[in-house]
Amino acid sequence: MAHESPAPETSERLDAPDVLEAVRAWLPERRWFPTTADATSVVRVSRTDLGTDEHGAHAVVDLLRVAGTSSSSPLTLQVPLVLEPAGTPPAAVDARGLVAALSDGSRLLDGAYHPAFVSAWLERATWAEGSGAAGGESSSAFSPARFDVRGLHVLTGEQSNTSILLPSVSGGSMLKVIRALAPGQNPDIVVPLALTREGWGGVPAPYAWSETAVDESAATDGGPAGASTGAATSALPRTWTTHTGVLAELVPQARDGFELACDFAREGQPFANPARELGTQVAQMHSALRRAFASEVHEADPEWLLDAMHRRVRSAAGASTAVRSRVDQIEAFLEHMRGVAEEAVRQGRPLPPVQRIHGDLHLGQALYSPQKGWRILDFEGEPLRPLAERTRPDLGERDVAGMLRSFDYASAVGGATSSEWARSARRAFLEGYTGYLSVPGALGFGRPPSLADRVLIRDAFELDKALYEVVYEERNRPSWISIPLDAVDRVLSGLPAPLTSADAGRPSSGA
Repeated sequence: MAHESPAPETSERLDAPDVLEAVRAWLPERRWFPTTADATSVVRVSRTDLGTDEHGAHAVVDLLRVAGTSSSSPLTLQVPLVLEPAGTPPAAVDARGLVAALSDGSRLLDGAYHPAFVSAWLERATWAEGSGAAGGESSSAFSPARFDVRGLHVLTGEQSNTSILLPSVSGGSMLKVIRALAPGQNPDIVVPLALTREGWGGVPAPYAWSETAVDESAATDGGPAGASTGAATSALPRTWTTHTGVLAELVPQARDGFELACDFAREGQPFANPARELGTQVAQMHSALRRAFASEVHEADPEWLLDAMHRRVRSAAGASTAVRSRVDQIEAFLEHMRGVAEEAVRQGRPLPPVQRIHGDLHLGQALYSPQKGWRILDFEGEPLRPLAERTRPDLGERDVAGMLRSFDYASAVGGATSSEWARSARRAFLEGYTGYLSVPGALGFGRPPSLADRVLIRDAFELDKALYEVVYEERNRPSWISIPLDAVDRVLSGLPAPLTSADAGRPSSGA
């Protein structure tokens, strides 16, 4: 799809005040727009003009500034738009992609749904060497006709980004448009690239990506660029660069891991075999991350870990009556953990290292393909958190705990008739995970930590995660609070958690 220089009349039309007003009216219903934000105060930071296609559709990418509130920080959003002037043939675009029908008969559309934007993005992207696009040629040599975007389909359900299925690009691919932008390199691009370069195939291979430079001083109210509004931008540097999108391998016949697990639970089928394979895949991911980000691997500081957990316990107790009623037991558990950590230091017993991790791992961040097995997704973490927090090294047990919590939720949502479904899945996942770590060279660092120490640390992370869930459920879904509370009580009681048979004789993790 050839892109030409935009006609002056469409450029002027896109600069008209009613375009920004239409976008402001459309934003609050987007799942990636902050619920507490005021859309009427949104201003435009910058616009990248992508030109017009052969039908006259004019594609642009606007960066919009969302003012901060008492409960949220200022935010920069990426909003690709396509204007179809009145009288031009409309593209066959999903009705969900319509932003507004403007008064002059033109249509304003979300670019993610329109071939004009998608084709322009593909033409301008930076392509990975050997990605199959133009045989590794530079993007400047790409022929627009090579990109067949027919059949593009925007996936539903995402909250922070927009994913576009492209069945005929690079043998089948997925384009993720990053909505909330932050200064620096996006880990959802950097990490999969590093992992594939390490030779680990457990992530969809990245084919191409895009970046932009942002000038915060150029925010406008919708008129021609340069008309400053004086909007507050002190939370960000005046100029910064960031990733804006990534094209990655399409995993064939993939199922969302959480939906798959719920189906197994609903049908009364044990999930042990898929869970065991997933445990092995997560252990391999951690091993590959240690190799790819070797400079981030170092000894854990138990004081840092415990102090952070104590802070979160106090916060959770202040927000939840259920946590408050258990706070003495929780504090006793953490003190027990502190004693074990101090003993390990005195005895020279190694603890699990700090390293680059996924950071937000659960069944919904994994895809299962009958042809390719499990693939791990979404390494960017919570997009509204600062980038430095999302990429901070941590213990791999945090990822493990997130997955264990996910099995409990899949059991409940899927309606498993017995608690054994979740216990079996958890046990199998841990067998796969710990089994791979026993492979020579899998650790990639010195002596392995003791199994008992790993179990205690894993219990602590699961408790930490479950306390967050208790607060959330008490506020939003009180009828679900038993799901995380059962996990809290399981850890605190010192009853054997459903772990591997090798864990059966471990000492109590209670006080």
